[in-house]
Amino acid sequence: VAAAHAPSSAGQPGTRACDYPIQDAGLTPGQLQQLHTYLDYMLEVNKSMNLTAVRDPEEAWQRHVGDSLALLPIIERHAASSLAPPFAAPPPPPGGETPSTRGERAGRGKRSGRRGQQQRSGWQNPGLGSGGERASASSDWWTSSSGSSGGAAAAASSVAESGSTSGSRGGGSSSGGAWSLNSLRVIDVGTGAGLPGMVLAISRPQWRVTLLDTLRKRCDFLQAAAERAGVTNVDVVWSRAEDGGRQPHLREGYDLAVARAVADTRVLAELCLPFVRVGGLWVAPKGPNSSAEVESASTAINALGGQLLALELVQSFGPEGQRTAVVASKMASTPATYPRRAGTPNKDPL
Repeated sequence: VAAAHAPSSAGQPGTRACDYPIQDAGLTPGQLQQLHTYLDYMLEVNKSMNLTAVRDPEEAWQRHVGDSLALLPIIERHAASSLAPPFAAPPPPPGGETPSTRGERAGRGKRSGRRGQQQRSGWQNPGLGSGGERASASSDWWTSSSGSSGGAAAAASSVAESGSTSGSRGGGSSSGGAWSLNSLRVIDVGTGAGLPGMVLAISRPQWRVTLLDTLRKRCDFLQAAAERAGVTNVDVVWSRAEDGGRQPHLREGYDLAVARAVADTRVLAELCLPFVRVGGLWVAPKGPNSSAEVESASTAINALGGQLLALELVQSFGPEGQRTAVVASKMASTPATYPRRAGTPNKDPL
């Protein structure tokens, strides 16, 4: 599919910048038109509002639409691999004692029983498949998506064939229900001009996407852009991420959090993981040469209830090379102390 805004060359000789993302996304002509309407309106409003530094339509298609679509194969492949029966039992931790056995032993007293129940609930269906996968995730987290065949379309097909059902909160259960790619709840934290959230919403109309941003005028733009492009599966929320992550109706209410903001991975983790339910995913695009930064963030990710799964190469190229995306799973509820007060994560990263 050749898009009107797509440039004639990309980061590699003989390729078009957005051919791979568009083909993997399986977009219809109607969805392509929605993307054009959204992008054209963004560039129009950008003349009077600082939405993006990119002003050329071809470059905007590559940088904004193409880069956002390039995340889909990674999101859908990891979501598909996270399929598991509801309340699946995890492997026992070192020492052989499981949280459930501790809970049973503690249940002899009322107070201990409540404590045991809380311990069990934090372990229900972490959504990482077998114990072998879980054991290897921390030691072998650098992967490349370029070798997978079928991309997002294949991942979506495998999920459809599995017959999974969605849980009680959006695309999954906050207590660890099974994934369903047909009904994911997604939040784009610090969405700015709506990237990648608006593009994901257009390309996957069965998902429900929340666009969260700290500036009211950008939220007004996002609402108007959605109306112009006929995008009905988005919700716009005006809030700082630190404040939103403490709101009961937003906290741990999403199957997937994404964030394209330019920030240290430790900062993004504290802003995003509080929104993700146990068993859900966090995916954040990064630039080339990000492995050292991402590896150094693993301790912060763990402290927030997450586990680093991968730093993936994506089908997106810039002047410095092939871009990447960090992928983390939500293994346990984020401690109540996080996120910290507004501005603190950026000033004092974990």
